[in-house]
Amino acid sequence: MTSHATSTRRRRQVLRHRPQSPAAPDPLPFRDTPGPVFRAPRVCVESERRGKATAYGGLALAHKLVQGLDLPTALDREVELLKRHVPYHESDHILTHAYNIFAGGDCIEDIASLQESEAFKRLVGASRVPDPTTAGDFLRRFTGFSLGVVDGVLDEMRSKVWKAMPRSLRKQATVDLDSTLKPVYGECKEGAEFSYKGTWSYHPLLISLSETNECLRLINRPGNSVSADGVEEALDPCLGRLKEHFKKVLVRGDSAFYRRELIELCLAHKADFALVMKASAGLVEAAEALPEGRFHPLEPHPPQPRRRRGKHRRRRQRIRPLRARQRGYRTLSTVSQWVAEMRYRPHGLDRDLRVLVKRQLVRTEQGQKTLFDSYVYRFIITSIEKMPAPELLRLAYGRCAQENTIKQLKNGLAALRMPTGELVSNGAFMLAAVIAWSLRSWLSLLALPPESLHWEWKRFRHAFVYVACKVVTGARQATARLAAAHRFTPQMLEAARRIDTLAFG
Repeated sequence: MTSHATSTRRRRQVLRHRPQSPAAPDPLPFRDTPGPVFRAPRVCVESERRGKATAYGGLALAHKLVQGLDLPTALDREVELLKRHVPYHESDHILTHAYNIFAGGDCIEDIASLQESEAFKRLVGASRVPDPTTAGDFLRRFTGFSLGVVDGVLDEMRSKVWKAMPRSLRKQATVDLDSTLKPVYGECKEGAEFSYKGTWSYHPLLISLSETNECLRLINRPGNSVSADGVEEALDPCLGRLKEHFKKVLVRGDSAFYRRELIELCLAHKADFALVMKASAGLVEAAEALPEGRFHPLEPHPPQPRRRRGKHRRRRQRIRPLRARQRGYRTLSTVSQWVAEMRYRPHGLDRDLRVLVKRQLVRTEQGQKTLFDSYVYRFIITSIEKMPAPELLRLAYGRCAQENTIKQLKNGLAALRMPTGELVSNGAFMLAAVIAWSLRSWLSLLALPPESLHWEWKRFRHAFVYVACKVVTGARQATARLAAAHRFTPQMLEAARRIDTLAFG
């Protein structure tokens, strides 16, 4: 009995420690096997009822960050739109819209995908999710004052995130100002007006932060609004917050935002500004009167150092101007550029400011013939005195990158979908989109790889949102088990650990 038990125990130990050989993969037809690589095997489709799975595993990181910031408590404390909570609170409705947009929802009806997902309800700890019709009715409860209250709550959340950022990322905050037209096709859209282009549209105002890729303000306005309408009221609280967390603050904008009220606001907050000025007749005359020796050659894009190793991609030929010359079209081309400086006092101010003068020699051609050359002047007014003119000029025109933000708001995030028939309720939907945009920026700043900060939304979702996930509840917590086959699962697990270590004051 003893010898038999001992031999059995030894045999079990040998079997337990014997390394298992990996299963041989099914051979794929590559070079040696004829036929296509996609072999089209037989596919059977079945349903799995035991597990609670979702395709939006990235919502686990977003909800984890929301809990860490204590955003639901702040929303319920400050926003009062419901007389009775049966059973939803204000934070439930706002976060439902934000999560729907974050996961790729294009309209209010897409909330039904989250409403019917048992895994999502387990993830957020909810027994039910607001119906799309209920969520749409909630947007119509907003007023202009309540929109400002939610903006104030988001400013508090941004302060927490900025405090958690390393100091190396808080040296300068560059605020970009711009507006965009959003045409609408419903004849009963309240607040829509005919724009300067003649289209029936809204005219939202966007204030964004370049370094962190955040939307500080996104305000809905009628289509006939001037680009700079209301910018001082929206920018004033933003500058106060930025001055508390960043060493320097710079405000950039195109010629539509050049006005005395905005300059006075920046000077009051001790924030720098670089605004494009309209080329009026007086400014052009002053620039033409400058001595030729004050103009210095300008290289808008300084050459980058070449890499010593690796292959260099051959520069492709510019086909468009070639076709224009062949077909006899009239074309404009910049031959050379210069930059100069002068002093200018805007109307109503008690001080002279620095103005950069950019002179361009523009050649007009038709076919193979040169018609004439002419000078074009562009002006930038700024409060920065010590920066060299070429560097400051490139910094001022760096605001053009905000067009990518507007493109993503329209196409990548569906923030300007305007799903309701009222001006303010559409502004509330845009505010939920700002929350979704901010969650993505905060995750990239604090936990995810930094290069994901400026990714397009489509790429970001495929990397960090569309992840197969199984949600298991137990021990008073919800566990999101991400699919190990996803290529960014290790980065998401590391991001979850980083969020746990953050202490938001």
